Amino acid sequence: MREFFILLKYGASNVYSQRLSSKKKKYNSFKNQLILSLLGSLPLGIVVFFFTKDLFTKLYSVDPQISKLMFLFWITILSLFFIVGYLGMAMYSLSRNEEIEFLLTLPIKRRTLTIYQIFVSTISQLFVLSFYFFIYLSYMIVSKENIIFGILKLFVHFLFLISFSSVIAVLLGGKTNKGIVRKINVLISLFAIFFYFLIISFQNVNMDQVQSLVKFFDFTTKPYNILAWSFISNKLFIFALLLSILFTLVFSILANKLAFEPVERKTSKNYKIKGYGTVMKAIYRKDLKATLRYEQFLYFVLYPIGFGIFFSFINKDYFVTLFTVIPITTFYVAFETAILTNAEFTNLQTILTYPVKFTTLMIPKIIIPTSINLLIVLSVFMFSAFKTNLSYLIVPITFLLFSMSSIIGMYFVAKNPPKTENMNRIFGIGQTFIIEGITMGLAFGSILPISFLINPQTSFKMRIISILIMIASIFISSVISVFTFKKLKKHLELSLEN
Repeated sequence: MREFFILLKYGASNVYSQRLSSKKKKYNSFKNQLILSLLGSLPLGIVVFFFTKDLFTKLYSVDPQISKLMFLFWITILSLFFIVGYLGMAMYSLSRNEEIEFLLTLPIKRRTLTIYQIFVSTISQLFVLSFYFFIYLSYMIVSKENIIFGILKLFVHFLFLISFSSVIAVLLGGKTNKGIVRKINVLISLFAIFFYFLIISFQNVNMDQVQSLVKFFDFTTKPYNILAWSFISNKLFIFALLLSILFTLVFSILANKLAFEPVERKTSKNYKIKGYGTVMKAIYRKDLKATLRYEQFLYFVLYPIGFGIFFSFINKDYFVTLFTVIPITTFYVAFETAILTNAEFTNLQTILTYPVKFTTLMIPKIIIPTSINLLIVLSVFMFSAFKTNLSYLIVPITFLLFSMSSIIGMYFVAKNPPKTENMNRIFGIGQTFIIEGITMGLAFGSILPISFLINPQTSFKMRIISILIMIASIFISSVISVFTFKKLKKHLELSLEN
């Protein structure tokens, strides 16, 4: 255990990174990282506690079984989030990656290394664990369960999930890579955010509607729902306890024999070089692959989608969804373009040797983010019922806004290429505020007036003001697009000459 606590104290990843670094840095304590994670997850967990306690109290007063169904449904969803996120992290942690290569040179037992990696994988799911704890705490208080038995059930549930997932992770170790892990973490983080908003949204929902909805959660009480065994019945609680012990023993045996296999990569035995038709087609194909490579790009695309779906559930007015999603998406398009553009400017000297015009390489980086996000907005239109033709102005206006944002994002990268490959810091703080102010301000100014224009109760004066604001916003967006594009083109030409 001494070796395990040493790893926790200094943090293996920090020791490894400092060994590779040319600069002398102090060891970052694992305790500090854990405290920061707790500071991030505990406030949200406390908010969830008060909201769920209020909801469970209302449901329990109507029918205790309904409150239990709601509780089991949330626990089932959170268990699924935990297993998916935990498996991805643990499978990579238990493969022969750079950190493991370093740790294997130290006099540390393989079992200790395995337990440490499993512990780190568990901590990575701290947000989900925080939701778990506080949701169950609120339910336990409302249902007046025995506190000691309640804590025991929660402990057994965690032990079952961790031991079950750990055995699978050990058996499948080496089947994933860091890129996949990061994408999984992005998805789990997004799901956790929307789960948080979903819980809060239940406060304004009619209890009769909630009762009707909860009846569909009856599947969570069935014996096949292993994701909530500890809470369904005492009999299934005992099964969960026994299986947890069994999985822990199996994991202990496998941990001693773990070989830390290299990450498995699929390669073709006979690699054939083939063309993709025209130069532009090849460039588009390259950039489309890049959209799947970066987890940040995935986040910027999926967040507005998830936000739109979430608002569609809690608000019957689809215009509210559009007016919420479009400004956020407009802001994110600049980041998506910057991500695709950054690779070209960080390797500018190599790129200039290609038999392709540099401006030709840039065009897809504007078109791809604009097109992807425009399709997202159009998909929202498919589920919307608009009363007037005026609402269809949203489509061309959205195209203009996305194009403007894309051009701005490329211009900032071209003018001041990031000195780091970290896509989370592709723009400076000042640049981010400028982009946010321009894109979201003009998006609200262009889209929001339409809601007043289609409302028959809007006064004549308000209609005139709305039209003027919309025309002004569209005009400014057009001017910024043309002006920034000219500056971008001029800057690219100067870069090529130098």
